[in-house]
Amino acid sequence: MKQEWTPTEAEQREVVRAAAVHYWRATALPGVVLVAGMALLALGLSGPVLALVLAVLAAAWLGWAWTSSLRSAREVLGAAYPVGTTVAAEATEDALVLSTGTGTAQVAWERFTRPRVGPVFLTARDGTSRQWLMVPRRLFPDAWLERIGVPPRRA
Repeated sequence: MKQEWTPTEAEQREVVRAAAVHYWRATALPGVVLVAGMALLALGLSGPVLALVLAVLAAAWLGWAWTSSLRSAREVLGAAYPVGTTVAAEATEDALVLSTGTGTAQVAWERFTRPRVGPVFLTARDGTSRQWLMVPRRLFPDAWLERIGVPPRRA
């Protein structure tokens, strides 16, 4: 079974933004939680000045992380899913085969761990490399979800 998709500009923006949010959550939020905890500790130990400095640093970190995540998502996904270019995914017995603007990749089904199905992306951890796999939902129909251990959705 094969899925094809020719992204429009609006669809590519949607994919880039969803990926940027994913990257941002993975990088920014742990750092902000750490700095916020340090700010609370500083507030109790040394007063509001250090706590305020740490809060400003946390806000700066959030902004930098968002900008960095968006830039990274634009570079990677803009190249993989270029506007007006047909991309495809095929489910074989052993693997998912993705043909994108950057080439063809084959990912064995058993490498998909911790899958999450969202409205824009299927995200999963690669059990071998420990990297996040992000496949646009337009290229990953519900019929394939059982292959990665996600039960079918009920109507």
